[in-house]
Amino acid sequence: MSLLAAFGVVLAGLGAATGVGWFLTRAWSVALTRREQFAWALAVGLLIQAACLLVLIVVGFRPSAFRLLLSEAVVAGLAARGLRGKPSAGGARVRSDRRATAVVVILAFVTGMAWLVFVVGAISDSMWSTDYLAFWGYKGKVVFLTGEVPRRLFQDPALYFAHREYPLLVPLSLAALASWLGEWNDQALAVFFPVCALATLLAISGFLARRVSRLSGAAAAALASLCFFLYRPVNAGTAEVPFALSLVLLVSAALDHTRRDDDSSVWRLAVASIFCAMLKQEGTLFVVLVAGALWLRLRRGNARAGRLAAAALLLPASTHWVALYLLRGNQTRRDFDFTIFEPARWPELPPIFASVAGRMLGTEGRQALAAILAIAVYLVVTRPGIGDLLFKVFAVQMFFYAVAFTVSSFDPMYAIDGAFRRITMSLFPAFSLVLCARLGVPARESGGALVSPPVERAGRNSGGG
Repeated sequence: MSLLAAFGVVLAGLGAATGVGWFLTRAWSVALTRREQFAWALAVGLLIQAACLLVLIVVGFRPSAFRLLLSEAVVAGLAARGLRGKPSAGGARVRSDRRATAVVVILAFVTGMAWLVFVVGAISDSMWSTDYLAFWGYKGKVVFLTGEVPRRLFQDPALYFAHREYPLLVPLSLAALASWLGEWNDQALAVFFPVCALATLLAISGFLARRVSRLSGAAAAALASLCFFLYRPVNAGTAEVPFALSLVLLVSAALDHTRRDDDSSVWRLAVASIFCAMLKQEGTLFVVLVAGALWLRLRRGNARAGRLAAAALLLPASTHWVALYLLRGNQTRRDFDFTIFEPARWPELPPIFASVAGRMLGTEGRQALAAILAIAVYLVVTRPGIGDLLFKVFAVQMFFYAVAFTVSSFDPMYAIDGAFRRITMSLFPAFSLVLCARLGVPARESGGALVSPPVERAGRNSGGG
């Protein structure tokens, strides 16, 4: 198969997954823009595609393009029957501001060009990063070549290097797309990552255009697309790019839930929860922190909504980890030495944590000093936005990253140098959404609920985007 044809087949596999995701999400995405609908459909489609792959393996069929397409078509058919009579997803209409049109067009052009740079870098060669070869791609290749999820991936001491404790959505997605191809083609499979990046940028711009302004959405998408530490070829093959998508979806669902204008945000919270948890371990931490933030925010105005949000976020993530435990048993974390929390070692914690914080704020902080100062000035000169309640979530997430480096099994400074920028940049697209929510007409408080700028909603069967 030629490389161009292989690219087409992988895109067809992603398109099939997105189509199934659209069938499953259309009942609770009617209020969203088409850009957001695409992002949510892709996320749900990837979850369904991975589930179909596992079902085929369990029943003893080797996954192939036909079998995956058939199983996904069955899911889509069941969804179509179950959603019969429900409103179709026409997409929310966003109020146009002609004065900002030129700026929005320029920012959209910048976003598109930056995304194309990532596309060219990602697919111009086979995926080659160490994390891809040792963790994510290795597991996916084993699943594809063996037609199963072998127990030795989690039990063989020789495979300890492969991070047996990591979630499996990225390996399963790569294995499913390879099954569509009929071969393991590292270069063709790399298309998966620019598609996830595109969905991330569309989700950001669509959400903010709906809730704040077109200018806000365009600015946030442009800012996120220029995060070249995240969107670079070395991250094609790792979990960072799809993880950034999951965080953006979680943040947008959380902010929609604070408005409490319909119940569809609960479904989105649940999907974002399991999507985050299945991509990276720290995704579960972010889910827990967002659940806490929503509960604290809503407990006085609407305690039921706060409890509902906490349940929608915590139950799917917990279910995922229980399922992983049943699949692979208890797995040790090779990166962490938790014996440091034993009382006899407590005196070691303060000096190590201090050195870690010094490295993060010092060496790493100085390299991003211009950006940090720009963000600080921006926060001072702009008025509060609809996403301000989540700034603390990002701060606490960073604190726990410092704790993780403190209990590293290796030299904490080595761990920071190797991972700090990479894991921090995964947060940046979601942080850009929250940051740029301060542009345009600011949200205001009304009866404990966040009220966004007026948006003209689509009718039940209207089109638009």
